[in-house]
Amino acid sequence: MGRTREGELYYSPSCKFEYLKGLIDNKEERELLKCFEERVKELYLEPAYVLIKEANDKKSDNSSMGLVFSAGLICVSAIDFLGRFYFGCPKEDKVKVERRFVGWLLKYMSPPFNALLAEKFYKDFRNGLVHECRIKNGGEFSLNEGETIREEVDDNGVRYLVVNPEKLLKKLDDGFKNYLDDLQQDENMLCQLIECLEKDFNEDFRKRR
Repeated sequence: MGRTREGELYYSPSCKFEYLKGLIDNKEERELLKCFEERVKELYLEPAYVLIKEANDKKSDNSSMGLVFSAGLICVSAIDFLGRFYFGCPKEDKVKVERRFVGWLLKYMSPPFNALLAEKFYKDFRNGLVHECRIKNGGEFSLNEGETIREEVDDNGVRYLVVNPEKLLKKLDDGFKNYLDDLQQDENMLCQLIECLEKDFNEDFRKRR
């Protein structure tokens, strides 16, 4: 995540990589999950909530546009992050990004997501935002949208998505809570999480001091 002036590298605000590696090595799973939960909440969910709150305060003018966009971007990135852990980071990347992203949506954010909406959200929002920092095919974030996600058709017959990032964030938050419950109850899922932590943060563990 970041290094302090003292040269210590942190996984989450209160969890150093050195400490996290010790939890993994000593199989202290309860504490490890606390670090994982803190990272998701403090690095993704809470910042998005702050942006949404400020955007709502400025809702009457266009200065909120960047706040809305940034909150949506964080939500999409968080779903991408969680989907990767959900599928366990296989050594050979047999699980395509689309499958893990869509899979997490259908498992933890359905409704409102169904197979068709999840696939289009992946292609237009995830791929657009993660790779090019834009939404593709006319899609948009809007706090004025009454639903979490809705498909519209323009005058030329082009289908596009309208997503309310505030409602998306709430669904994501609820889905994350359910995912944490599953991690506590399913040993296989927890093992997948730990394997992914070790794979993704290997270099951080190596320079953790």
